[in-house]
Amino acid sequence: MIKSTLLSVLALGATATVFGQAAAAPSNAVQFTLDNTVVTEYVFRGQQYGDLTFHPSIKAAYGDFYASAWAALSDNLTLGDHEIDYAAGYSVALNETFTVDLGGTYYSYTGTVGNTDTIEPYVGVKADVSGLGLGLYYYYDLLIDDSTYEAKATYSFPIEAIKTSLDFSATVGFVSGDLTENVVIADNYTYYGAALALPFQVSDNATLTVGISYTDVSEDAINDSSETVYSTGLAVRF
Repeated sequence: MIKSTLLSVLALGATATVFGQAAAAPSNAVQFTLDNTVVTEYVFRGQQYGDLTFHPSIKAAYGDFYASAWAALSDNLTLGDHEIDYAAGYSVALNETFTVDLGGTYYSYTGTVGNTDTIEPYVGVKADVSGLGLGLYYYYDLLIDDSTYEAKATYSFPIEAIKTSLDFSATVGFVSGDLTENVVIADNYTYYGAALALPFQVSDNATLTVGISYTDVSEDAINDSSETVYSTGLAVRF
């Protein structure tokens, strides 16, 4: 399925926050972000897909358009040897508060039996309310006919003493559909979690982020225990 743990998302979000404090690149220039994150477990939407995993990624942004490539590299992934995801989208601000995001992700897996690759289009609305970030997204998996509804809230607490911030996020989502095309496994479930991250700017264009996340689900058939994930990531923008 998809990709990142909550912490991977937080690491990218924290990086964007820190970079926003630096000199802005010209609006007509392509901006790249290279991120290398290691997580103690690969967890997505409440499901564990691997233990210690390396997540390299690169993202390009030009105006309101963006594209990225992201990977999950581990010795024991449940879906094949490796996972590589390609995404592209268009994110446009409606006003100072609301932003609409449209895009899609192609998920590819090596070493699997049969065709497990899939495409997942998505649409989302994001809002910034006095520093509180809010997001509501809908995803649809074309291979297994899964619909996912996800809501997320983020907030950053400045820590001036060490020139960083404590970045918090909370997520709740609902997956509806035939998750694994197997009647033994629960088709519908809720996942929820929270995460904390500390970003440290190590140079004008590089940020080191450490974090922790907690995730749980409503159905034991999906995951019979909650998951706590630790992560460390280095992001460089150029």
